[in-house]
Amino acid sequence: MYLTRFLCLFRVAHAYLSSKSDGVTKDPRLDPANFLPEDVITRDVCVVGGGSSGTYTAIRLQDFGKSVVVVEKQKELGGHAATYRDPDTGGTIDITVISFGHLDEVKKHFQRFDVPLKPFLIAPRPPDYVDFATGETINFTAPDQAAVGAAFQRYSAELSKYPKLQYGFYLDYPVPEDLLLPFGDFVRKYSLEALVLTMFGFGQGYSPLLELSTLYIFKFFNARFLDSLSRGFLTTERSNVGELYEKAAQKLGGDVLFNSSVMAMDRSAASGPVRLLLETPSGRKLVLARKVVSTIPPLTNNLQGYDLSREERFLFKQFFNNAYSAGVLRNTQLPADAGFQSAEPDKPYGVPELPGIYFLGPSPVNGLFQVYYGSPYKLTADRVKADILTSIKRIQHARGINATSPPQFVAFEDHTPFNLMVSNEDIQGGFYDRLNKLQGQRNTFYNGAAFQSHDSSVLWQSTERLLPKILESLQ
Repeated sequence: MYLTRFLCLFRVAHAYLSSKSDGVTKDPRLDPANFLPEDVITRDVCVVGGGSSGTYTAIRLQDFGKSVVVVEKQKELGGHAATYRDPDTGGTIDITVISFGHLDEVKKHFQRFDVPLKPFLIAPRPPDYVDFATGETINFTAPDQAAVGAAFQRYSAELSKYPKLQYGFYLDYPVPEDLLLPFGDFVRKYSLEALVLTMFGFGQGYSPLLELSTLYIFKFFNARFLDSLSRGFLTTERSNVGELYEKAAQKLGGDVLFNSSVMAMDRSAASGPVRLLLETPSGRKLVLARKVVSTIPPLTNNLQGYDLSREERFLFKQFFNNAYSAGVLRNTQLPADAGFQSAEPDKPYGVPELPGIYFLGPSPVNGLFQVYYGSPYKLTADRVKADILTSIKRIQHARGINATSPPQFVAFEDHTPFNLMVSNEDIQGGFYDRLNKLQGQRNTFYNGAAFQSHDSSVLWQSTERLLPKILESLQ
């Protein structure tokens, strides 16, 4: 008996060691023979992540007649595009993803799911500039619109020198010096001072704004963004971007596995299939897919179930990120039409230091306020919430508001990790060239903000450029 057991263990160990390839180990848990037939899912493509990129990718692949399965860790699709539904009024509030650009991909995507769009209107009352550290309104005058417009024209002229950046992190080598300048230096070089505070307001989650490499500013404030800035953005008519993802989930039906995660993966077979072990609410499932499209942030601690190659692991370890959160509160006891914008006159261009609040103001539902918070590094949700509540208390005190009870969060979204970046040394060393070369390797394609920008409009457009490569690989 002991000899038999020893031989069995020896075979398992031998199989484990002999199956290593490029630093990747085939996992014996991925054997279809160990699953009931109903627990094996066979598809053309497995999409990991059901956020903006993942949902759009899955829908479009179905349009081309390909079978898909989407693995989503949350209970609904949409990722950062979360919507709060007020139980008292039935009203809805788009928490983070609110505006969209004037792109054909945007209009077609919303139209197919019968989710109407309308022009995004700026609040009629301009916000009060406040120091959230004290709650006091500050004597601060933002640059006039003519100066801001002229600065954006100069910015656009410099951006136009890098047309390939509109489609991804496509760089020439050696990387031009301007792309590696801290954005504050770039601002001074091209006299862009008047646009900085506007960029701070729109570029929430990018911090510290003036210290980031200009490459990352160009990626977010891209040509499509500037076009929408001049023409006006679009937003959902019913303040409910969640409706888009609810209808997308209905179309995908059983091809979405909610509250599910990847436990293990084997992409080593050159001709496939890729094998993915999933943890789902109904038990473990095995997916056999010809290709994988991964749309989740490519950080190594976020890809625990992936059989990362040496190259993937090396590249993904270079990333660092910002932190970004948003929430909805009731009982702020602040004026219903009052908005509060962070600014610090003693800082360059009035840009405040973070962590801290970007903006606090009324939502589409009476009595509820929205808040946006950023940090150069990760903070716990409890710490962010505590800082927000303390800041509101300061504003109340500064305005003589005797609050009888504290505000309460009715919704809170932590979108960390946000804005994945690498060092200038890595950029100049060819990081993004190597990252782009991962596309299609080991039956895998990557999509999402780390490969483009935190902008659903641009992500959907870039997905259209990626789709032909995926479809060609399925021939």
